[in-house]
Amino acid sequence: MIRHEAETTLTVSRRYAWEIATNTDALDAAAGLPAIEYTDEPQENGLSRRVFEYRLKGLRVEGVEDPFTWDFPRGFRVERIYTRGPFTRTVHTCELTSVDELDPTQGTVVRNVFEFEPAGLLGRIFAHGFSKEVMPKMDAWMRDRDAELKAALRADVDPSATALDIVPLLCRPGDDFGKPATSRESETIDRLIAAARRIADLPELDDLRDLLLTGTEYDVARLRPYALAKAWGTETRPTLRACLAATKAGLLRLRWDVICPHCRGDKDHLARLADVRSEAYCSSCNVDFDVDLDRSLEAVFVPHEQARVAPGPKYCLGGPGATRHIFHQRLLAPGEVLTPSLELPEGTYRIRASGVSAFRWLHVREDTDEMATTSGSFSQLGSQRMMSVNDHIDIVDDDMEGVDPVVAPFDGRAIAIRNRSSEPRLVCVESIAWAEDSLAAGELVADQQFRDLFSTEMLTGGVSLSIESVTILFTDLVGSTAMYGALGDAKAFNLVWIHFDLLVDIVRARGGAIVKTIGDAIMATFVRPADAVLAAADLHDRIADHVRDAGHDYPVALKIGIHSGPSIVVTLNDRLDYFGTTVNLAARTEAQSRGADIVLTKTTLENAEGAEAVLEAKGYRAEEFEGDAKGFDAPIPMVRWVR
Repeated sequence: MIRHEAETTLTVSRRYAWEIATNTDALDAAAGLPAIEYTDEPQENGLSRRVFEYRLKGLRVEGVEDPFTWDFPRGFRVERIYTRGPFTRTVHTCELTSVDELDPTQGTVVRNVFEFEPAGLLGRIFAHGFSKEVMPKMDAWMRDRDAELKAALRADVDPSATALDIVPLLCRPGDDFGKPATSRESETIDRLIAAARRIADLPELDDLRDLLLTGTEYDVARLRPYALAKAWGTETRPTLRACLAATKAGLLRLRWDVICPHCRGDKDHLARLADVRSEAYCSSCNVDFDVDLDRSLEAVFVPHEQARVAPGPKYCLGGPGATRHIFHQRLLAPGEVLTPSLELPEGTYRIRASGVSAFRWLHVREDTDEMATTSGSFSQLGSQRMMSVNDHIDIVDDDMEGVDPVVAPFDGRAIAIRNRSSEPRLVCVESIAWAEDSLAAGELVADQQFRDLFSTEMLTGGVSLSIESVTILFTDLVGSTAMYGALGDAKAFNLVWIHFDLLVDIVRARGGAIVKTIGDAIMATFVRPADAVLAAADLHDRIADHVRDAGHDYPVALKIGIHSGPSIVVTLNDRLDYFGTTVNLAARTEAQSRGADIVLTKTTLENAEGAEAVLEAKGYRAEEFEGDAKGFDAPIPMVRWVR
């Protein structure tokens, strides 16, 4: 083996240096290494075989890449076996150590070791040239990124947090890797931003313009509105609406990415909602999975081809920089025991393995004693507790047995994971924080602006997608039959449409969407129960004055019912609609309303965080009762809010 070793001392701590050293795609491109084409070949044991191919000085190189092994924030290792080309085997190992273990802020030493097993004379020539041609470029790139990251960090940053939590850093290797917009593209961007302002004049369009003008094609290749809002320091709803307006103007394209629930990789990029199917397949994980609107279908935005060029080729696919939510990964042989000493920030993590549908939750908390006795968000009461030296998590066939461990942040406590199955398993410890920046398709289809601007976006007939939780609000005018008799059809019809205008405005302002009108009633959907409750209060506050200001002196009041729960989304009558027990119970809840009150199921109120205090401040009081709901076997616990 020919071995090359290099050390680069960075000024930032290991947790920040990790963001630089593991960005292998950018690092390889900056060093002048060739682009690579990857193919995942599913295997019978539940794993996938990753085959690669590239050109090196005109030579065709082929081989198989073993799964990367890494341990945040200590380092990673990858081995490649070649079937064609100047090498038979290469190994890259990267280790990160603190300059001063007692004071992590003093900097980090990044030690890269490259090992080459030549297939002949040409392989030895290439291997020896690697240290002179490639490694100095890697060193320079890491030092440049270190300077950028250090300048971006604030003085008051929590030293226990990762760079992923603090700085939305996009490590750019230079002009050879990705370029900003050309002068021609800049003119197009400015013209289309102006068109977007005519749809929605939002200050967030200025941030979007700056990103599209100055970012490289890699920076703008996959725009996630919630991540943009975090980076810009803006609110999520205006940022989303800026992206929707830019899409309608032709600056961006809306794309539906099918996300594997195991590796969180985007497995399919669909241009239309009509292209989505109920089932999908991940070749990397070798698993079939159901597509739902919560976790496996994400709405993202990409530049329209008339505005920006598409991203360039890939240089490294399997490293930790490509799956930043995974903090630990290792292939575990049958009978092998893994005892990673994890250095994790506070949060909730998932322990999973390839070929196994079950998983365990890992809770990293400051107050571990409280967590040991209290039911958490993801575990049954009593199933989570502090790990001890005798505790194991066992991988057995399609199950993962053991407790959901609770550990303190950065305490280095070992967690033992045993592979008791007959096949090798790729074990991962991953953060669930990816969901914070994900715009789930279920949220977008419940947005009024999306429904207004993209009314043709619908599922194909016969396709239904589940959604884990949606809040349905029904309204109805009190005494509408008497109103038509008193006012006459024409005047009563005009009043109904005037009241619809207010309903649409308030539902939109509270982040919901009108699904449909039913006579003089509406059905609206919200992502968060609290938004639906507050929208109901707004409707009662404004409905009488709104109708009176429009020239009607007829007394108007609304009946309102709200319920939350799982549902399915389908296309019906050329619109996206919701069906299921949740919708039926929401309608039954509205039937319990007497007018000028808000009736909701008790479970919905328990999940409407902050809404109860707002209602009480407005002078409402709660009355609990058992509501008879047609079609349900037993009375439903409900709450009526009246002034």
